[in-house]
Amino acid sequence: MANALLQITIPQSDDDWGSDRFSILRDIIEIGCRQKDPAASCIGQAYPSDGAAIEALHHNLSSGQYSQVWLIGADAGDTPGASFYQALEAARSQGTSIVYARDHADLGASVRNCSASLQSLGQTNRFHSLDANPDPERPEYINPHCPGIQWPCVVTGQNGGVQLVSKMMDHPILAFPSLIAGALVIPAHPHEGVLIPNHPDQHVLLQGHSVQSGASQISAVIEDQPGAGAVLAHSTFHHFADFNLDVAKGCPSFVTDPPSSQIADNPWMLDDIRHYIRSAAAYFQGRFHG
Repeated sequence: MANALLQITIPQSDDDWGSDRFSILRDIIEIGCRQKDPAASCIGQAYPSDGAAIEALHHNLSSGQYSQVWLIGADAGDTPGASFYQALEAARSQGTSIVYARDHADLGASVRNCSASLQSLGQTNRFHSLDANPDPERPEYINPHCPGIQWPCVVTGQNGGVQLVSKMMDHPILAFPSLIAGALVIPAHPHEGVLIPNHPDQHVLLQGHSVQSGASQISAVIEDQPGAGAVLAHSTFHHFADFNLDVAKGCPSFVTDPPSSQIADNPWMLDDIRHYIRSAAAYFQGRFHG
């Protein structure tokens, strides 16, 4: 039996995107894992600040103890360091699948510490301080209503609202009946990050659009080849955050965007994202055990 790990890249904080802000995600991952292994669980945790705890985490990763790691990139590039990502690379080489989700500007930029088999994941994610703006003329890279948030900042809707994304390929993760054929209804966010595939083994899984310009927005990219764990990247962790699934759960004090009541008024709009998370978790659990 192997468990799933929901790992936040920052230490625990009551006023940030800590592990307690992803409790719904943790529960759904666990349900998905148990479709393949009834004894499996999902461990949710913030990044440790104690040296011994950091070493223990890295050991558990590199020894292949997890079927999958859902990594929430809430850092600003300062932590975790290269040793964490080396442990993650070792985990992937032993079959651990990785789901990585960041957010706008430089949130999650520590992923650039990836090398070797995960280098493509790091380079797929574009960050304000590390990359040139791929197209300064495209307004979807900036949200004028949030001048304090720098590009990349793609507006797909409000927190608490939804967006429609197209299924761009056939994949077992998407093999469930969705609300609309060929598409998924998933949580929206007013400032998503940007994904640009850079490796021939990467494929766009889901694609939405900017509500500002109508230009396409890559929502998810997957790399799924034999011989190592799969790697799934999402343009924002707000596809999974408690606040985006249930605005009543609250958010950190620095979030000032007015939320929508769209999901609260229409709970069925969460059907697709719940199915998607369960399906991904079950697929990765089964894949790990061969």
